[in-house]
Amino acid sequence: MQEDNRINLRDVPRKNVHVSSKLSESLGLTLGRKIGLIDATTQPTSSDKFDKEKWDALHRQLAVVDSYSAAVDLDELQRGRVNVVIQALGAEEMLVCIPPEDEQGLPPPGLKIWKHVFEGADLVERVLQVIDEHLRFVEAYEDYIGLARSEGDVRRLLNQGKAAMVLMLVSGLIAADLDVLRRYYDMGIRAMALCHLGHVGWADSTAELKETPGLTSFGRDVVKACQDWGILVDLSHASEQTCWHALEVATKPIMATHTKCRALTHSARDLSDELIRAIADSGGVVGILAPAPKSSEERGAYRLQRDRRLMENYPDPFEVAEAKLADAETWGTKLDLESIDHAVNVAGIDHVGLASHFQNVPQWREFTGALMEHGYSQEETAKILGENHLRVLRETIDY
Repeated sequence: MQEDNRINLRDVPRKNVHVSSKLSESLGLTLGRKIGLIDATTQPTSSDKFDKEKWDALHRQLAVVDSYSAAVDLDELQRGRVNVVIQALGAEEMLVCIPPEDEQGLPPPGLKIWKHVFEGADLVERVLQVIDEHLRFVEAYEDYIGLARSEGDVRRLLNQGKAAMVLMLVSGLIAADLDVLRRYYDMGIRAMALCHLGHVGWADSTAELKETPGLTSFGRDVVKACQDWGILVDLSHASEQTCWHALEVATKPIMATHTKCRALTHSARDLSDELIRAIADSGGVVGILAPAPKSSEERGAYRLQRDRRLMENYPDPFEVAEAKLADAETWGTKLDLESIDHAVNVAGIDHVGLASHFQNVPQWREFTGALMEHGYSQEETAKILGENHLRVLRETIDY
């Protein structure tokens, strides 16, 4: 029998550094996967040494929730002071057709546009593989991040100075079987989008409509099961009919983890004011995609402001270099305050949050200041940055 040389993580001395590449490989985590930063040369940037801005200390005290993270990079989370991620995972979809669109930007019902690479038992196996990858990731990096199965778990991890990961299924990839959904739940899934791009037979999306759009009878059973067991239902990407059918079934809060406001974007992918209001009425939260483009003038002004600040605060050139690495980069985006304001006006301050879709995560350290200087109070800022999400987790998945 071949000797098993895999290292037991429990036997490795704990140090305040990332797991080495060699150790990562021994745990079965291959290099290059963007689940986490598996790089022995990079150290966490969790120190408050470089907190020099007016709102840095407040931002560090808050629960900062990214309600739709497509990947996790520990270094970027620590630079942005993001300490809770709702982590989307699933199985692959492939584009098979470029559809014509109607005047609303929707494809014709019944046209096959997306193909799920996996089906049936293969689909379940693939999803289980990806869940397992994330579970092994949080084990390998347990000094920095942990799996949260409840809002109580989130609070416990934050109190320990760690980030919390809530696992979310990116689409209803359950092979039309509630027993499969229960298996995912038992492994740690605590949120599920009803669909992503391709429809799943019982629910459809704005990118691919069924012949009869909306939830089937089984789809309604899925929503009910999620709410009975403690799985947060996500309406992002869902078709208008699917959204309304899910809200009819819902008895607990529902979320849209990552969206914009259709009144501003005029995109069928985004939520109408009526749907935003209905999600709020369920007790839920609308996660606004955080970035908005900066003009070239704004980018230049920000870079000048940042570089002047660094040189004033750090006269030693090596400290300047270190501080620049720890600081957010000169991003081409800013916080989308227009969309946040619109969502707050429609839904109320208790029903709006933020999502990255893994865009410019380190920049989030600027968001507390942006909200405060825009006129939101400290309590309102805390709600938008994370407390609204945590309330929904408590009301939906805690028992």
